Amino acid sequence: MTGKPFGELVRENRRRLNKSLQEVADALGVTAVYVSEVERRKRPPFTMERLPALSRVLGLDLKTLITTAWMEKKMIELDPASASDKQLEALVALARGGFSDKELDEILKIATRNQQELFE
Repeated sequence: MTGKPFGELVRENRRRLNKSLQEVADALGVTAVYVSEVERRKRPPFTMERLPALSRVLGLDLKTLITTAWMEKKMIELDPASASDKQLEALVALARGGFSDKELDEILKIATRNQQELFE
């Protein structure tokens, strides 16, 4: 994670690539005003559905964007309608805690195997 606010991360990388607000907005399917408001922290970070496109347009690591957005929102987004019963059960178990670092490492190894495929 960068330690920077989500909007600052977006603005800094957009400017580094000399992309306009409109170019980023077009890639995300939102308005340039909306992108500007996210950059200035007038609106919360983009939703999960928009982060893969943001990752592509700005060349940023998707995991970094997701983590930064979640940390700023102080919540993890999940649409229960798109999750299986097993996925919900696993998330509840993770939320309850009690896993050793070794167990968490194994869970992370499994979870990251196909992570990129989920967002492509």
